Amino acid sequence: MAEYESKDVLLNADRNSVYSFLSDFRNFNELIPSQVKDWEATADYCSFKAEGAGHVKLKYKSRSQDLIEIQPDMNLPVSGEITLFVKLNDKLPKTMATVGANVSIPPMFSMMLSRPLKNLLEMIATALERHYNT
Repeated sequence: MAEYESKDVLLNADRNSVYSFLSDFRNFNELIPSQVKDWEATADYCSFKAEGAGHVKLKYKSRSQDLIEIQPDMNLPVSGEITLFVKLNDKLPKTMATVGANVSIPPMFSMMLSRPLKNLLEMIATALERHYNT
């Protein structure tokens, strides 16, 4: 299994506030890039169209104060598993966040996914930083 992580971002909010925000997909509309189209969300599920990825459906796998995990709610075009996560660490009164992904798919596909996935993780981390620090 490969693990990818974004840069750490220091957010001007306590961990409970960040956790509450990230525990509801309806809040993600403030974080998604312009390449995402047809965004739809409930508290627990979201779906959208993304350039190069087609129609994507996601759901929460687990939620705790220090780790939020998100997984596809659809069949992947390859065998394996992809789990997105956000690690939250107290740096009172702020929060350190790291966006990442655990990927367990065939190596050839993992290599093809590596660069776009790293870019996505950095985009999300930067969006979180912008949301909480401006």
